[in-house]
Amino acid sequence: MSEYALTERELEGRVYGALEFESVPGGIAPLRLPAWTRPQHAGGGIDRMSAQTSGVRIRVLTAAARIRLEVTFTRTTTRGNPARLIRVVAETPLVELPLTLDEGDLLFEATDGTAVREAGERSQLVFELDDAGVERLVTIWLPTPAACVFHSLSADAPLRPAPAQGARWIHYGSSISHGSSLADPRGPWPQQVARELGLDLVNMGFAGNAMLDGFVARSIAQAPAELITLKIGINIVNGDAMRARTFVPAVHNFLDLVRAGHPSTPLAVITALACPIHEDATGPTREVSPGKTGATPREIPDGDGSLTLRRTRSLLEQVVAAREDTALHLVDGLTLLGVDDGRLPDNLHPDQVGHDLIAARFMPVARRLLESTPVVGR
Repeated sequence: MSEYALTERELEGRVYGALEFESVPGGIAPLRLPAWTRPQHAGGGIDRMSAQTSGVRIRVLTAAARIRLEVTFTRTTTRGNPARLIRVVAETPLVELPLTLDEGDLLFEATDGTAVREAGERSQLVFELDDAGVERLVTIWLPTPAACVFHSLSADAPLRPAPAQGARWIHYGSSISHGSSLADPRGPWPQQVARELGLDLVNMGFAGNAMLDGFVARSIAQAPAELITLKIGINIVNGDAMRARTFVPAVHNFLDLVRAGHPSTPLAVITALACPIHEDATGPTREVSPGKTGATPREIPDGDGSLTLRRTRSLLEQVVAAREDTALHLVDGLTLLGVDDGRLPDNLHPDQVGHDLIAARFMPVARRLLESTPVVGR
């Protein structure tokens, strides 16, 4: 039986959810932040998180009964802690095929933010699909907690480009958007919303790194988008990274940079979802017992400017109100996940049921945003 293999350029055209592809020895790596941003990173954390493939997927139209993907995964962990298992899921209209893996390279992070790589084996993934005999859409969802390098993609039938998806949606956020703690790569709430509404998602959720970086805003400005959402607050607070004096101008600057490329695209600022440990307590977030996190509360004198989640929501409301932008919207994160909803097993990250709740509540919001303003330009 003939084997049909894609060139690297052809493979790039069948990968969705990445802003750029980087040529590396032996293959190509999909990136959720362009490589030009690296000299502006303060440490390697955001580089490692943005290389992880949350929301990245391969979409092909094919009659193949078998697809082979050769790839090297890279997971980030720390010494003494086992790396998370990774899951890849292939789906057709009739079947879904999950593969759970514990292989690939490992990056061991140190307390100073550096990391040491331990080389592992390439993964040889074989997806035995339904033998439909006719072309149908096949989507391969890549893992949320791992970076990857594609070495080859082949099948027993041609792998043609898939039909175009719906509106391009760029979403920016923290680990709650990244979803790196979830098993299923389709489980994070942005992926759920995009699958249900047929949107072409670029998930720019970067665990621990939603810090209003200008290079992220410029990357969004340079990418095509028909809907943009920015979930802001939790990383600023749990990193104790800013005070009100710096937070408000940083949000305005981020919005200005995004608007430079998308002057009238529907854009929503989503305030922090519920996180009881930080509603009225400052960061930094710390481990208080195995598997549990806590705040680092301190007294906040009048005029101090220290931030809690409650304070960031109030400031974001003021920022949005101050801007004369009819295509800019505010979404109260507490309407997506409230204090009484729970579902935070480590006191910080929603579990899968929590993500399901967020997705179900955001779907009607996304529909309204897409209908709110005609898109001009990009």
